[in-house]
Amino acid sequence: MSYDPNEVIKAYERNAQIEDESEKKPSLRVEIPRAFIKKHLQPSDVVLDAGGGTGVNAILMAKACQKVTLLDITPGILELAAQNVKAAGLSDRIELVEGDITDLNRFSDRSFSFVVCVGDAISYVLDGRFKAIGELVRVAQEGAILIIGCDSKLGFMRMKLAQGLMKETLNIYETSTCRCGMGPRTHLYTVDEMTDLLVAQGCEVLEIASTTFADTIDTSPYIEQRQWARLRALELEMCTRPELLGIGLHLLFVARKRRVAGA
Repeated sequence: MSYDPNEVIKAYERNAQIEDESEKKPSLRVEIPRAFIKKHLQPSDVVLDAGGGTGVNAILMAKACQKVTLLDITPGILELAAQNVKAAGLSDRIELVEGDITDLNRFSDRSFSFVVCVGDAISYVLDGRFKAIGELVRVAQEGAILIIGCDSKLGFMRMKLAQGLMKETLNIYETSTCRCGMGPRTHLYTVDEMTDLLVAQGCEVLEIASTTFADTIDTSPYIEQRQWARLRALELEMCTRPELLGIGLHLLFVARKRRVAGA
């Protein structure tokens, strides 16, 4: 299915404030990628945060590395990111750039030592996913860590089945596409598909995680009962279990760009 960037822009212009609020409130969906970012980020890193949204992750990273370039396709989202970055006092360490992850020509080869693309960006680009992954790897230095998030085909099928929607479930099974909560059509990945895409671009997959409890239970009682830290710890312990990969709506891949022999 063909990628239409305007569809993504329109959806996020409508929902920019909602997106900002969801990134800031307690959520296991956002805690998993942030935990892996903290695990792998080094103080010397120069980071590309591709599809970086309203800057919450960029702020987290800028406090622990040299510099972050946040790239996002939606002007309204970038306006909120600018406000958040200014409020955090990090305008000198976070650069905001309007752009599409399928076209990173503004950046030279091997510009970044750490590349992040989490959330739904790599799913929204549909048939542009091959170019997007290629671009994300191209701008990464040899040996750089890439953290890539995407929507899960098995997770969306499970959700539709739980809702009693057999027709929609079968459509996902046959097409690997679905409309997500924000509105744009999204490409849904299996573990093998994303692994193959990364390996084909010269990366080694180091870790794979999946949301588990985050997408299968109502987490609000745990916030109210002040048990959030325990639930978060349990989610992070379980999220890499091979038998649970794909149970939730989101997958996360940690990869390393291979070094060229003799370089």
